[in-house]
Amino acid sequence: MTMAPLPITAAVAACKRVESLLKSLRKIASCEPPPAEILVHLDGNSPEILDRLRKEFPTARLIGSDHLIGPGGGRNALTREARNPWVAHFDDDSFPSTPDYFAIAAKLIAANPEVAVWSATIISHEPSPEPGSLWLNAVYPGCGHLMSQAWFSKTRGYLPLPCAYNLEEVDVSLQLHASGALCIQAADLKVWHDHPNPVRETHDTEVLMMINTILFPLLRYPLSALPQGFFSILRRAFKLSKLPGGLSVLARTANRLPATIRQNFHHRNPLPSKSTWSWLLLRRERLRLH
Repeated sequence: MTMAPLPITAAVAACKRVESLLKSLRKIASCEPPPAEILVHLDGNSPEILDRLRKEFPTARLIGSDHLIGPGGGRNALTREARNPWVAHFDDDSFPSTPDYFAIAAKLIAANPEVAVWSATIISHEPSPEPGSLWLNAVYPGCGHLMSQAWFSKTRGYLPLPCAYNLEEVDVSLQLHASGALCIQAADLKVWHDHPNPVRETHDTEVLMMINTILFPLLRYPLSALPQGFFSILRRAFKLSKLPGGLSVLARTANRLPATIRQNFHHRNPLPSKSTWSWLLLRRERLRLH
């Protein structure tokens, strides 16, 4: 017997990977009970992909953007458009690994109404934790989490950058932490992310990742935490310099960085020093709750 849908929106930020997107949507739709709605943001609005989605998933709501705004920009739109107070976010290559994913999520939400973000365990990338365990985390994975609309509305949202690596979740996580929000990882919420780890894409992607590593502290850290951000940047640059092509990536980063900072510096909103430092400590070592 089919169970009634739960008041959760399943939201997928998608771009060009149509086959993996369709696979993810099939997995989400097969959950029992299902979410109340499935919402897809298509970055770039490919007519071919839109046509396939409409044919295979006529009940899914489709939104999009004509220019690339990245997964962060997509999640901003998805969270705004969701018709339910909780939004279960996935990438176009991630999906629940168990059919009772939304049932587990609903129980956690009902038992812990003060939590802002429920972070899934990405079983394709993480060791399997003890069943039933809960952890207080600083950061959640974009490819598998549930976000409270009410808590998200207290942030400035994601920066709409085409490449979100090293910026997307850390930015909103810090904003949420500064507002008093709790991000809890649940061992029983399991998501499969069909993507290699660690991410080693093209040198173009590496340049954007390095730029994001620099942008994040510049936009969010108070003056007292900027030295910490500076040393984090140096550590990443040193590691990158040891990789094949790393020096070229650093040179291209230096060339593009001034223009990128000029384009984004108006987003600077330094968060309180106390909140920033407590978030940095929690990011270094999460706390077990159960």
